[in-house]
Amino acid sequence: MTTQILNNHGDLVLKPIEMKIPKTAKKSKIHILQSSGTTGNRHEVISKKSPIFRWEKDSREFISCKEDYVIQHVGGDEEHGKQNVEKGTREILHEMEHDAWKNELRRVID
Repeated sequence: MTTQILNNHGDLVLKPIEMKIPKTAKKSKIHILQSSGTTGNRHEVISKKSPIFRWEKDSREFISCKEDYVIQHVGGDEEHGKQNVEKGTREILHEMEHDAWKNELRRVID
């Protein structure tokens, strides 16, 4: 059963959802969810016990783990620090900003 705790980690939100893990999901104990080549900052999820599954469906991103894990901000001043994330499946929501020059929405990347 998925928890109802929402993890807001600066530019990223991990929103609990109910969804089965597809067979095509990538499995690892660490995933970089967002990375900035300019600043070197990144958001990553890490599990010491169980692998974390990551996949995309219909232009949306998801992660799932059978054990609690951590999301952390690495690089720069590590502004968001670490947060514990409860086991279960979550949709990864990216903060968006408007690029006035291109008149389009884009993901915020540290």
